[in-house]
Amino acid sequence: MPIVNKSDIGEYEVHPLVQRMINSNSNGIIHDEIGNVFITKNEWLLHFIEQLESLVDSTLARRLAHSSLSYWTKIDYTEWAPKRGVFRKPSVKQKIQSFEKWAQHRTLIGRGIVTPINWPYSFHIERPLMVSLEVGEICSFLQYLLGKSLRYQWRDDGGSNASITFEEINFPINDEKVNTIQVGSRSEFTLNIDNGISWPTRDGLPINVIPTEVFFEFCSTLNELPSIKIDDPLIELNELVNEIDHIVCMASVNACSYENQRYLIDDYDQLKNWFKNRIESNGYGKLNSASDFDTDLSINFESYIPWPIVTGIILDAWQRNNGMLGLISLNSINQKNIQISIKSRREIA
Repeated sequence: MPIVNKSDIGEYEVHPLVQRMINSNSNGIIHDEIGNVFITKNEWLLHFIEQLESLVDSTLARRLAHSSLSYWTKIDYTEWAPKRGVFRKPSVKQKIQSFEKWAQHRTLIGRGIVTPINWPYSFHIERPLMVSLEVGEICSFLQYLLGKSLRYQWRDDGGSNASITFEEINFPINDEKVNTIQVGSRSEFTLNIDNGISWPTRDGLPINVIPTEVFFEFCSTLNELPSIKIDDPLIELNELVNEIDHIVCMASVNACSYENQRYLIDDYDQLKNWFKNRIESNGYGKLNSASDFDTDLSINFESYIPWPIVTGIILDAWQRNNGMLGLISLNSINQKNIQISIKSRREIA
């Protein structure tokens, strides 16, 4: 029997995700349960990972699963915990019921439907966003329920179905502190999410919510890969840039190439409007200033996700606007504050 019945997935006048998101002036978008997040189209995310794997000539699924598990083990699951009696531990039935509620809830951030095949060691996922990303989330909550460390394996058909199996391992449970969600000052913003069924969409296209720390950890693990020769760099070489920065930026640009829209960013007002709609409203970063539109475009921005991803999105929009290939100069980087400039490489043939 499915743990989440399709017929039970309700429709909403206002998607529940809207009520759970806060716009922090210093940290971007905050989900009140899981902390700093960014929003992306499912299609863009899949293309981005595909491009990364192609550029590094390696499968990155295990690194993404590790990064996901590393983050989700720090989440406070008490909201989903089974009710404990005074003299006894939660029963298996109570644990399954807790998992059921949590499994249905996770569809609200764009994840697949989880069904137990052989509780608690075998599961089926229908319509997974990305199995390698989701397996870390599922493993984390199972470890919380069972109080045991687990090893995972998965198989998927590259489409709408996947299976995950778990086995217990003799390894201490990660006892890290639970993430503290800090909002600080906040401002009003409109979260553009369609009303309707649990899976979030925007203008009919599936979107999802990902903790920013997952991608910081994921990009950090890429530095363990062998050095990669860059034949035609998108970013000028200097002491602030390494090969992985180039690769991540290139994957971001290539993922954007699947979009067919042309952007107007000929002056500051146009850039500010584009930045607000494409970058800020999705929790990627915030524009501080921009100048030199008549020569090279210079931009100062805050980056709430790894800066090469944001820079790749900016470069793609600049190239679409100018009909030229661009070259990025990273002028300075100070924690989240990034200063770049873009100039023409050559005209597109």
